[in-house]
Amino acid sequence: MTSIQPSRAEYLKRYEPDDEGLRFQPLTYQGNFKDLEPVPDGILGDRMMRARMKTKVMEKVSREDVLKDEFTIDELNDLNNYLAWNIWDVLVMRATEGVSGMIPRQEYEILAFMQQFFRYPEFMRLITDTVGREGVLEIGASARKEIGTKINCVHDWCLGAVAFGMGRCGLLALEVIRPDDYVEESNIILKFMQRVLWGKRQDGYILNSQDRYRCQILDPDLIDRLVQQVVDFEEGSEDHQRFTAFNAAAELLAFFDHYDCRLGLGDTGPYPLPDGRLLLVRDLFVNEEIYHWSDVCEGLPYCYTLAVVIDPERIGLKEIRVNDISTTFTVPKNYIPAITGGAVFVREKWNTPMGEVYPLKLDELGPHMEKIRSATVKMYDKTSRMSRRVLCTNGIYSYYIDMILPHLRAAGLYEEVCRKYDFWEIDQRVSNYYYEITRRNFVQVTVPQKIFSGEGYLPFPDDADLRKSKYAWL
Repeated sequence: MTSIQPSRAEYLKRYEPDDEGLRFQPLTYQGNFKDLEPVPDGILGDRMMRARMKTKVMEKVSREDVLKDEFTIDELNDLNNYLAWNIWDVLVMRATEGVSGMIPRQEYEILAFMQQFFRYPEFMRLITDTVGREGVLEIGASARKEIGTKINCVHDWCLGAVAFGMGRCGLLALEVIRPDDYVEESNIILKFMQRVLWGKRQDGYILNSQDRYRCQILDPDLIDRLVQQVVDFEEGSEDHQRFTAFNAAAELLAFFDHYDCRLGLGDTGPYPLPDGRLLLVRDLFVNEEIYHWSDVCEGLPYCYTLAVVIDPERIGLKEIRVNDISTTFTVPKNYIPAITGGAVFVREKWNTPMGEVYPLKLDELGPHMEKIRSATVKMYDKTSRMSRRVLCTNGIYSYYIDMILPHLRAAGLYEEVCRKYDFWEIDQRVSNYYYEITRRNFVQVTVPQKIFSGEGYLPFPDDADLRKSKYAWL
């Protein structure tokens, strides 16, 4: 067994009001602030971005604030600038995931962004009209009492950061819209995102980055229920090996089932435990049956939830972040040796009542591992035989369908939007862009440069009309 000498953990310093956090990477962000110094990642970056705002839209906001009809132009621009930095902040931490040898991820992503920007406003307005503004807050709040739910921070963040931020950025870069187009639709998207996230957090913030990268949303009684099932173990022990191997295998399949993206994974936490350790709660969605390619996952549950207990002293933890795409990063980078306890829970279907979610003993994971590995091999074989166009279409679905699917389900509207609003159809403009995005290195060079630098997130003009849509294609 590998022995690790305990060292003093310093991560609690990151929660002190004046602490600026650590730098997880050396790159900096410029965005729309050409005359100001570049912005780093992390806690300091969040502080600098909020200091540059004209409004208080990214400070703690009240229920009355989020129930207002719309944002002002200044608020829209403050949100646009902050989300552009926030997107950069999460993307640079996982940039190596940007290209797949099998799935044309860059291509399907930009098409999905555009599809979402065009289509989500109608669905979001329908949800709001159906359940009311307070009802949208309650959809977000439902995540506080559940595990194995996709009403989580990555999906809710994507409703705005992806559908508005990257969708609008891509269309501006392709030069098919102007900065003063779709103002009303942008407002609908960002209001919906704000309400869902505010309802989830209940502390006035909407993003984890505003709260020093904490996503401590689960109710205490649910945390207690999870912790009661945790088995303690030592690094290198049989239980440690079982638990970490299961985590890796289930995470790979969840990633693959969602077309090489993180919609199949979701962390919350860190939750401090009485003994000084930290709890992460990790959802791994290994069988999203709504996708036709998930037939290879037959026999697996909808979601495995892992309670991951970390001893910060074992690695001398300096900082821990649960960022806005539900992913945990630490300094030092490898926290696997610090995992000293765990538990596994099963949610069979997306709507299985929480009272029917059950735990698995660590020595019962073997048959589940076999099914996970078999499904992963079958998924690889199935995917390898698909054409590029089919892969792109499936990838669009994995983003466009999945990011708003849990909210439609919660509002009881999924069947209606399929029947009345052609939910699964691709907008004709987006279908045509399939042929445009590979020309002149648009998807390979232009899009990443616009997104990573932040220069593609053009502000709304000061005199833009809040009612403005796009009235002509000229």
